[in-house]
Amino acid sequence: MVVIKMTTNNNISIILAPFSIGGPNDAAKDGPKALMSNGLSDDLKELGFNIKIIKPGRDVMHYVSSHKPENAKSRIKNIDAVIKINEWLSETVRDEIKNGSVPLTIGGDHSLAIGTISGTHDALNNIGVLWLDRHFDAHSPKNSPSLRAHGMPVSVAIANKHYDPHPDFQRLLMIGKNKNLPKIKKENFVQIAIGEKSAVNPKTKWYSMSDIDDKGINKVINEALDYLLKRVKYVYIAWDIDSMNVTGTGTSGDSQLNLREGLVVARAINKKIRLAGRLAGFEVMEVAPKLERRDLRGQTVDWALQLITTSFGGNLFNNLSRMTRNINIHARDL
Repeated sequence: MVVIKMTTNNNISIILAPFSIGGPNDAAKDGPKALMSNGLSDDLKELGFNIKIIKPGRDVMHYVSSHKPENAKSRIKNIDAVIKINEWLSETVRDEIKNGSVPLTIGGDHSLAIGTISGTHDALNNIGVLWLDRHFDAHSPKNSPSLRAHGMPVSVAIANKHYDPHPDFQRLLMIGKNKNLPKIKKENFVQIAIGEKSAVNPKTKWYSMSDIDDKGINKVINEALDYLLKRVKYVYIAWDIDSMNVTGTGTSGDSQLNLREGLVVARAINKKIRLAGRLAGFEVMEVAPKLERRDLRGQTVDWALQLITTSFGGNLFNNLSRMTRNINIHARDL
């Protein structure tokens, strides 16, 4: 285990992961390109960050593009490609943390969290996860209705080797250099914005949308972060955009967080986690612009950009180019 001293330095490594092979369609692979072409890197530079952009190598891209799905009905779908991608992600996240940078991974379907959390587990001791998602994502082959890996990252993160003996699941558990399990203790895994019932509820700490309606988002996010910060040294943020009330994602829903609630969460992450030097890494997954409702075109990417930049300290007073772009966009619509 490498011991890294995380600080509030200004180095961010944007890791682009344009893969949807762990999900039911290819829509989420467009997320990285959409966020980058709409100014993600420039916004973060304006906030004072040094930005490094990392793309998957040709070997990974070629492997995925030429991959032939397994035919066996009992296998996790596209398991070999899922493992190839997540091994690359795990190594990349680990190396960037070791080099003193905060990894910001843009996906892609949420099976990619298997690699990002594994890489964080390789690099840092005593970590917890804040997971913002409409879904628990806590299936494994023994109870998955689809056998798709995008529904399994939470189980992979909190499982011990006895959790599910299925050979494909065991391979997912072994991604990364640190083979100690679980990668994240279940009590150090906090889930927020759960908005759908599931046959499998993990033994994590979680808040449903009903909890948020009853308590208010400010109380929920502060309670969740205070809980984590008392237990762990570093917090990894995993944000599935389907936790938000947008349509450009795999599973959208009107019952999810609105933008103002999301920004409350983002400001709390910046204040309590990032500025305290306790941010292990950050990811945004499942941005799928081509699934967006036509009359809401552009909303999903715009919200994702706001959530990311706010989590890294941005606002309209220190990110003026974003405000200028918004004014120009609206002016063209008049």
